[in-house]
Amino acid sequence: MGIDTGINFVGISLTEIDFKLNKNFKPPKDGISVDIIFKTKNSFSQDKKTLNVTLSATLFERTKNKPFMMKVSVEGIFKAKNYKELLKFSKVHAPAHLFPFIREVVGNTTMKANIPPLLLPPFNLSAMLSAKKAKNPL
Repeated sequence: MGIDTGINFVGISLTEIDFKLNKNFKPPKDGISVDIIFKTKNSFSQDKKTLNVTLSATLFERTKNKPFMMKVSVEGIFKAKNYKELLKFSKVHAPAHLFPFIREVVGNTTMKANIPPLLLPPFNLSAMLSAKKAKNPL
């Protein structure tokens, strides 16, 4: 028996994928760290009971010697009766629910590119999004 949180995950869609392999990439001896930029976009229906969240991840955009460049966006749809709870959920929890889908697309795409699959590590999206908001308040 599940717990009723009052928020339902309706569905998810892959809305964008752009991948460019760098065939001239030479792996450095000390390895390469993952360069990733996350962006979120939230929109609510007119009745404020449906939330659409887009989570985008751009990889290796700022890296000089990059193995590849990739941008992935997924859109999740959530429903709730209580707008305040849905608004609170939209800040961190909704993007956190979408992150595993980004991870899966990145892993599968890199594997299909015949390079070692990039398995994104766990990220503290709460801290990342809070730090981003502190830098660029709306």
